Amino acid sequence: MHKFLRQKKLLSKKFVAYSIVSLLALFSFLSLRIGYVNIDFFSAIMNGISGQKTTDTIILFELRLPRTLMCLIVGAGLGLAGAALQGYLRNPLAEPSIVGISSSAALGAVLCIGLGINTISFFYTPIFALSFAMVACLILIKLTQNTVSRHSVILIGVGISALSGSLTTLILSLSDNPFAINEIVFWMLGSVTDVSYFHVLLAGPMVLVGSVFLLRCASDLNLLSLGEETASSTGVNIGRLRLNILFGTALIVGGTTSVTGIVGFVGLVTPHMVRPFVNYEPKKTLIWTPPIAALLILVSDIAIRILPTTGEIKLGVLTALLGTPFFLYLIGQQRD
Repeated sequence: MHKFLRQKKLLSKKFVAYSIVSLLALFSFLSLRIGYVNIDFFSAIMNGISGQKTTDTIILFELRLPRTLMCLIVGAGLGLAGAALQGYLRNPLAEPSIVGISSSAALGAVLCIGLGINTISFFYTPIFALSFAMVACLILIKLTQNTVSRHSVILIGVGISALSGSLTTLILSLSDNPFAINEIVFWMLGSVTDVSYFHVLLAGPMVLVGSVFLLRCASDLNLLSLGEETASSTGVNIGRLRLNILFGTALIVGGTTSVTGIVGFVGLVTPHMVRPFVNYEPKKTLIWTPPIAALLILVSDIAIRILPTTGEIKLGVLTALLGTPFFLYLIGQQRD
């Protein structure tokens, strides 16, 4: 009987995994097919393989494919970062955009643009974004080490976010370069429009390395859920865990924000979608959240393209519209 139940559980896990992969493949296909211009999809693929540069081929391979890849990277990375922060801080309200990490990364990118440093080399923008995201992570972790109240943790994060937002607005108001102002507004709204393979290759490795740091914390986060003293007594190195969370989150948020700007609430919503199906286990939440988050971003980006609006809604605006009510609901459910 026990063997039968174990096999049934294994089959159930495989079914869920195959279902998620199938959905990712389906919506990736739809992301490549759907757009403002109708293209002959299969003809574009064949022309691309044969090396012919037609309009349809350019639209498919130069515009839609990198955009789809960026959706997957941004979704998976931010979902993982949100799950890791919630597990480490033991706070279901924690998320990079809420606790000020995303806005700090955007501040770094905006400062780089405002000072004109990005004109020297594009690589300075992600360096600035990564550095500011890391500082925000460090401040958040240090200030919340001895904090018990869940609401206090969020208030500290909101304070960091408010400071970063104020400094970003200051830079915006002092800038007299219209091109710089347009770029700054872009970082504040968040978008995957007009991304190229260069952007994918820029953000992808940072998200990948950051994900390795965070996934290494999966087992330790399980033990940390029992309390810091219990985790330490079982061999968990809290200092090393903190550094892994710090570097992993900073790399992911810095990498994605430097390319797409602020895309918020992805890391808040998706871990809560996953937890009921993994018995609220932090390790499994960390593993299953990235594909669900990637799927959410893909669906959101497709919705942006088919909504009957005169101009394209920014991805960060749509995720905020979807995530803010959920955030308010979670606050209403919390009890100190």
